[in-house]
Amino acid sequence: MGGRSNERKPWAVPEFLAEPEDPDRRDWAATVLQTYFHDRRDAGDPLYTGAAFDRLAGGGDAPKVANRFTADDLSAVTMLSVSVDPRAALRMLETEADDLSALLAKIPAELDLIDADNHQIGPDSPADELWRRVDRYHPVGETTTSKLLARKRPRLLPVIDSVVREVLAITWSGDYWRQMRDYLREESPRWEFLRAAHAAAGLADGISLLRCFDVLLWMSRQPGCPPPSWGTRHSPA
Repeated sequence: MGGRSNERKPWAVPEFLAEPEDPDRRDWAATVLQTYFHDRRDAGDPLYTGAAFDRLAGGGDAPKVANRFTADDLSAVTMLSVSVDPRAALRMLETEADDLSALLAKIPAELDLIDADNHQIGPDSPADELWRRVDRYHPVGETTTSKLLARKRPRLLPVIDSVVREVLAITWSGDYWRQMRDYLREESPRWEFLRAAHAAAGLADGISLLRCFDVLLWMSRQPGCPPPSWGTRHSPA
């Protein structure tokens, strides 16, 4: 996923991020995050199962398990509507567990993507090698691989799926991590927008800003998403 450099089209800017310093957009983002992470059904379970992905069983980046894939990680990705093939699971948990753990140990758990250098997320980096190892476990595939790695390194490695591709108009994902880093760096208010929305939503520290961006992209295409509020605050009566 580190990929090689290649000519590519600029990513699209979703409407909610078009003016990242707009307080109406920040308020909307906070409301969306509260809806996704905090709302509950009558029985008490989350309105969106993905709300449990990050912190299920203490989180995939908890110190005791940060450098090893566990059964809890495989359960967590089901919260995001994917599953791991049984043979792939056996490799991750048993036969190749030590090799994967050695790679995870080389990938910092406390590093945000926006601060990552090319040697940490580029071609032939430990993260890139881990991606290639997991992605080759047929039929895991790109989306499930990204969710497994996002579970282990939520601040550094983002999810990629069909909704992310659609909203950001991604035509080539071979260098996805560096593209995402540069996209969020391009205008620093984008990262501060996510930080402000995270704080306003009252989210726990264990929910990364990168995960917030993923949720906002996904929710912006869901029928239950709160409607946009920007452009209405000063509208004439």
